[in-house]
Amino acid sequence: MTRLRQKYGLLIIGIVIGIGYGLLTRFTFGEKATLASITYLFIIPTILGIVPLMFADNEQLKSYKNIIFIPWVTVATFFLTMFLIGLEEFICLLILAGPFFVLGTIGAFIYRLVQINKQKNKGKLLTLLLIPFLFSPIEELVKSPSLTFKIDSEVVISAPPETIWDNIVEVNAIKGTEYTPGFFNKIGIPRPLNATVDEKRIGGQRIGNFEGGLRFVETITQYEPSKVVSFDIKVDPKSVRPNVFDQHVLNGNYFTFVNATYEISSLPNGQVNLKLSSSYQLTSKINLYGKFWGDVILKDFQDRLLKVIESRSEQK
Repeated sequence: MTRLRQKYGLLIIGIVIGIGYGLLTRFTFGEKATLASITYLFIIPTILGIVPLMFADNEQLKSYKNIIFIPWVTVATFFLTMFLIGLEEFICLLILAGPFFVLGTIGAFIYRLVQINKQKNKGKLLTLLLIPFLFSPIEELVKSPSLTFKIDSEVVISAPPETIWDNIVEVNAIKGTEYTPGFFNKIGIPRPLNATVDEKRIGGQRIGNFEGGLRFVETITQYEPSKVVSFDIKVDPKSVRPNVFDQHVLNGNYFTFVNATYEISSLPNGQVNLKLSSSYQLTSKINLYGKFWGDVILKDFQDRLLKVIESRSEQK
């Protein structure tokens, strides 16, 4: 233990300082510390990989194991600390993990290339820590573009269109035995419970209820019985759970549900194809990264919901 402390003592101190720096940025940026921020998603992870290596000697910098292992330990411990003190939830850390681990490692490699066999100037190196605090205000001045994305899911059902239609517009309480929770449900995405409609016509209001009290207020914009129904979607802000993920995503200003459409079409073999399409809008400077996670999570939700509709329709 003594030998380990003597060999890696300064690196361990660097890791601790790196974790402290990560927490400082998270507390400082607060609600801005999301996947919508270039500063938080790209710059901070890169610097987080560099900080502990500022305390490495030349021999330690030559080791590629250190260049990979040290940033990973720093990021992983930083994530664990945020999770334990309630700053982030597991699903938030999952979304942040890719950029933090990859860019942390890249930052470490860049630092190695620049600093190996060179005399370190601690004063100049420490100015790196100021970059996020200087860049973030500049980033705020640049308007974020808004892009709308669409995700489709389909299922083939052996039931008449009228039967399927009855399970779409208004959804009776979904029992636990009907809905198979997926990975995302287990880490925080609420599952659907039911949907009620006041008037089955254009302009009617549909309320979608989810676990934890979350409510979608949906206005019917297209209504052709047994063929197609569309809804404009708004999240009831009063129903958003106080947890970190819901507040970041549903009460933030960069992710917005737009609409959803169910389309029923008969197939030549007598079966019916049911298609569910959902659109959402992202407003950030890194919309493509948000799209990746938006598509994955929404596709999982849609596929599981269609399975419920399929099962109910074929049982009748």
